[in-house]
Amino acid sequence: MTSGLRFEEALPEIAIVKILPRISTSELFSRKKCYLGISIENPLFDGDSLKALLTWAGGNFEQCLVIVGDYLSRFNERIVAGCDDELAGERAIRSGDLFISKTKELFSKLPAKRIRLTRWKEHLQSEEYERAKKVLDEIFKTDEEFKASVEYDALSFVRRQQKHNQHLAVDVEEAIRLSCEYILEEVAVFSVLSESGWNVELYPGLELRVLAEVAKGRYPRVPAGLKDRVNVELKISRKGVQV
Repeated sequence: MTSGLRFEEALPEIAIVKILPRISTSELFSRKKCYLGISIENPLFDGDSLKALLTWAGGNFEQCLVIVGDYLSRFNERIVAGCDDELAGERAIRSGDLFISKTKELFSKLPAKRIRLTRWKEHLQSEEYERAKKVLDEIFKTDEEFKASVEYDALSFVRRQQKHNQHLAVDVEEAIRLSCEYILEEVAVFSVLSESGWNVELYPGLELRVLAEVAKGRYPRVPAGLKDRVNVELKISRKGVQV
């Protein structure tokens, strides 16, 4: 299978690091559909790295849904900039507008039937999302192990910001609370995507701890879509040097 993409420059290589739950690559690619979430702040979703990811996705799956996580990043805006929810949402949308503008030429070259671009807010509008989010919120309130796992991921994010000398505009407790909200919203969207047939996630980084645990059979009360999804951790490298 080919992606229909050709670039003059040599692109970084993409390799699979891990598949959760563990399945063969033949079974993985037989699923035919995948999605790729774009983290606005992540430099891996820029330039040659982004081209390489899209080329790999289009070359291994018949369809790839690309989701710009712009509106999701409003939680980060509240953490690092201290914005209220309305302003944080506006800033997040502007960051998405900038990404769309910056990558317009690239996406115009992609075969539309194979790779489709969407934005985060579109995925929050359905009744399916509302149901999944309600279930996850309830589990977060009543299952201490699930809550602890989400908070572990949230604290990991906060510590990464501190490690990189990123100023936090709120105290650590509030940063963790907002990060938990980020995770629960993200996971609810993933569940709906899976139930809609988009059950293979591609991402150049580690899976969330809570989702890795779901893949191993933990937390039976989570929405069905989360039990059926597959996460593919990818590595980007150029001539053997990881990007």
